[in-house]
Amino acid sequence: MNKVPPVERDILTGGLTTACAGLWCQFLSEEHYWEGNTSLSEYYERRSQELIRGPRGSLHDRRLEEAIKRWKR
Repeated sequence: MNKVPPVERDILTGGLTTACAGLWCQFLSEEHYWEGNTSLSEYYERRSQELIRGPRGSLHDRRLEEAIKRWKR
């Protein structure tokens, strides 16, 4: 198991920062890979690369927020 990334939110919008979302997607990709779920692993890997290369800002993504809630319990 990898170290769970911190949750960082944009002050103005309340969404995840793109840097934080990219780290979470990378984390979730690795976790799903080790669980044997390659389709989710590949999905989160693609999202991670998009967020790392994209412009800085905030992101509102219900699917990612739900995955973070499961890990932060």
